[in-house]
Amino acid sequence: MTTSSVSPVREQLFVPSFERHLRAENKSHNTVLVYSSAIRDFGDFLESHGMPTVPDHIRREHVESFIDWLLHEKGAKPATANNRYRGLQSYFGWLVSDGEIKDSPMARMKPPRVPETPPPVLTDEQIGRLFKQCDGQDFTGRRDTAILRLLIDSGMRRGELAGLTLSDLDLDRGTARVTGKGSRVRQVSFGKKATRDLDRYLRVRAQHKDAALPNLWLGQHGPITPNGVYQIVTAIAQRARVKAYTHLFRHTSAHLWLSAEGSETNLMAHMGWRSRSMLQRYGASMLEQRAQDEHKRLGLGDRF
Repeated sequence: MTTSSVSPVREQLFVPSFERHLRAENKSHNTVLVYSSAIRDFGDFLESHGMPTVPDHIRREHVESFIDWLLHEKGAKPATANNRYRGLQSYFGWLVSDGEIKDSPMARMKPPRVPETPPPVLTDEQIGRLFKQCDGQDFTGRRDTAILRLLIDSGMRRGELAGLTLSDLDLDRGTARVTGKGSRVRQVSFGKKATRDLDRYLRVRAQHKDAALPNLWLGQHGPITPNGVYQIVTAIAQRARVKAYTHLFRHTSAHLWLSAEGSETNLMAHMGWRSRSMLQRYGASMLEQRAQDEHKRLGLGDRF
């Protein structure tokens, strides 16, 4: 750890080593970024507040002061503070397992409470406005329509969508092979309209200067990254005057699945969730509305 680009504080906190540990555990790229940024933010906080930066001198009160500062001085959302907490918890657990410290200062700490605020979902009218903004027969129109259709239909993550290659698609079966969190591969299905829109995109893609590349999604300067997908969706949403972002499509897709009486078990497999807590989190969106719709469909009091 003599790289000049690493600050002394981050050397003391073993940040590069922690990142290597996370990658060795096959954590997703996003998890590595989130957890390592938590340690960097924590190190900056310790240094600016005159607190110890050597791991075996860090105590519970230092961590609690950092979380309190995030919430009440920096104005971070509870979910952000919770993510930072989880990053630090993983970090100190690693320090203990690697013998750098004897005990974790977070051994008896509890994470900051995150209020249950289910995210909204896109309405049919909003989805229509989004599609209208990329209604064109040129390359960009065909590509953006296919991206929107696949996001709303399949509910795949933006990283999964951005990582698709031509060989991952099977238009005849209406399936795509995606690589999710933890490098887990699964088959995701999509409908007839998504198949049509993907076919239209592939036809114009064949004329692109980078058509020989294996990446499914192409832009002006080559393959589109996950951040590029985010920018495309954000730009479409701004033109449509709809508050939308890529992950909102995932919540909306889960809501549509449950509204159509799709099974929870199959939804978990489709979305790549291994814990029912994720089902509960995503299923919370529009839960009351689905309950009302089901009550009307059952007609309990109408039978007498």
